[in-house]
Amino acid sequence: MGSWSEGVPYGIFPHLDWTSALSIRYGNLFYNPFHMLSIVFLYGSALLFAMHGATILAVSRYGGEREIEQIVDRGTASERAALFWRWTMGFNASMESIHRWAWWFAVLCTLTGGIGILLTGTVVDNWYLWAVKHHVAPSYPEISPPIIDPALTPQGASK
Repeated sequence: MGSWSEGVPYGIFPHLDWTSALSIRYGNLFYNPFHMLSIVFLYGSALLFAMHGATILAVSRYGGEREIEQIVDRGTASERAALFWRWTMGFNASMESIHRWAWWFAVLCTLTGGIGILLTGTVVDNWYLWAVKHHVAPSYPEISPPIIDPALTPQGASK
């Protein structure tokens, strides 16, 4: 950003006000690619944790809630859960690997968000104009002829 005075305040509503003011000042933050990645990792980690929790509930009658024991000594619940995800998602996820995936998604959420904030104001002054330049966002259409400053016309300059 440009100064430490533009840092994030404490509290939920001051944080939302800060986000709105920062978006107005530096163009729309939603066009910041690191913000985009941060949101992907945020929703991705929430989805992974929700899918894992649902799987553990589904195999709890086979002892799925004893995850630590099942990581070390594979059992019925762990094998059934792994088979389900292998058949439905097409990749192998164990009770240990799903925690690692979700943890990395959560860490990368904060890391990419921080990089996006560091680039805001220091490298990129307006994310909307950056997005238009790099063909991420469409530019506003020309609806009317451009406005010309009367002081710059030959008639206005002679007055």
